[in-house]
Amino acid sequence: MKRLLFLAALSIVAVLMFASVAGAQKQATKTVVIQGFSFHPAHITVTRGTKVTWINKDMTKHTATANNGAFDSGVLRPGQSYSHTFKTAGRTNNYHCEIHPSMMGSVTVKR
Repeated sequence: MKRLLFLAALSIVAVLMFASVAGAQKQATKTVVIQGFSFHPAHITVTRGTKVTWINKDMTKHTATANNGAFDSGVLRPGQSYSHTFKTAGRTNNYHCEIHPSMMGSVTVKR
């Protein structure tokens, strides 16, 4: 009887552990480096749900600001970063630096 209870408890623990591991999905991420007054890479394609992080590795302030207002990093000082998760597939999100408008990039979101 004790052995049966032990096996039942062990089975429940195994099922709970498997369920938590199976349910955990790692979020996809992409990184865009701001350096030399440009975005690297300037144009990326991601799947819906991907988190994009912009890291300012330049010596001056920059922003990553969507042309349509969908996201805005605010001012990123050297060494700071900003992340945005893209939830809508089927669109290209063009963006720029508010401080240096000649700096441009895009994030295309697919399914």
